[in-house]
Order: sequence, then C-alpha cells, then structure tokens
Amino acid sequence: MIDKVTAAIITDASGDATVYLGSKLRGRVHAIKYTKGTLDVGTDLVITGETTGVAILTDSPANDEWFYPRAFTNAVTTGAAGTIAAEDVHVFQERIKVVVAQGGNAGSGSIDIFIDSPQPY
Repeated sequence: MIDKVTAAIITDASGDATVYLGSKLRGRVHAIKYTKGTLDVGTDLVITGETTGVAILTDSPANDEWFYPRAFTNAVTTGAAGTIAAEDVHVFQERIKVVVAQGGNAGSGSIDIFIDSPQPY
C-alpha cells in the first residue's frame, strides 16, 4: 500500500527551513512531489532519513517537480559504488528530514513523499 506524507515548507529570513515528515515510516520511498509555491527558483533540497541518515534526494529544483529516488549499489568486496542508480531507497521506523536552503525570505512551498509500505501478514 502506498502512503502519502505531506509537509509545508516555510523558510526563515535566511531562506532556510527544516521540516520532518511522518512518524516511524517504513518502506520504499516510491516518489517525491515538490511544489515550489513562493520558494526561490533553485532552492536546495536535501532529503534524508532522520535517524539513519540514509540519502534519499539532493537537488535544486527550479519549479514543481516529481522525483523517483534510487540509490547506487555497492560491490560486496570493495564497497565501490556502481554506476547506475537502480536500487530502491528504503526507510525503517523513522521520520523523513527535509533541509531547505536558498529558498528566499519567508518563502513557502510543500513536499509530498509517497512510501510503499509493506503490509502485515
């Protein structure tokens, strides 16, 4: 089942904001919908798992955009990263943290994250 978690983004006078989505989210990060609103073009987004710090997305979107985050694989023996981002990104029992920079003074927008949550047996 896909669950949607949403947060409003409102920047401070420096153009920065930190928002958290969900509570004990668990599953695959299926998609992210960023709505620019009055945030500046080129606002920086860094999205991670709050507890684990798992990288979900880093981008500077210009306008409203959809993202489908994927991760690079690592070799078992060397730990070297692969060259194709093909693996799903998962979160486990944590909130999602969104750090915004360069959003403009008192800019506002929103972020929706869609989590494909496993169902209990």
